[in-house]
Amino acid sequence: MLYAAKCYWPGVTETDVERVAARADRAGLAAGGNTVVYLGSLLFAADDLVLCLFRGPSRAAVIQASDRLGIPCERLMDSAWLGPGLSAQDEAPPRSPPWAAEHGPGVPRTATEALE
Repeated sequence: MLYAAKCYWPGVTETDVERVAARADRAGLAAGGNTVVYLGSLLFAADDLVLCLFRGPSRAAVIQASDRLGIPCERLMDSAWLGPGLSAQDEAPPRSPPWAAEHGPGVPRTATEALE
């Protein structure tokens, strides 16, 4: 299932979000199966807001993963991906979106291995 974590994060910067992605990468949150996968984030710095996108087996697993990643999640919302090339039934965007290559090392992968 796909989840969006709404995070009110006063003073958040792009560097803060990049650190979360690096922690997720080190934690191996890109593995498949019944793991939590950190798919990336949308940063709204002027509003102190970050929306983090996860794929996971349950709300509890995603909340645990976001806590371990140090994400100040105030709300977790069930979500559906409605992007190009995917149907409404698809759970998540492709693992390697075209823009991911631009960011190089530390591009978010998954969050479950951080729990292990």
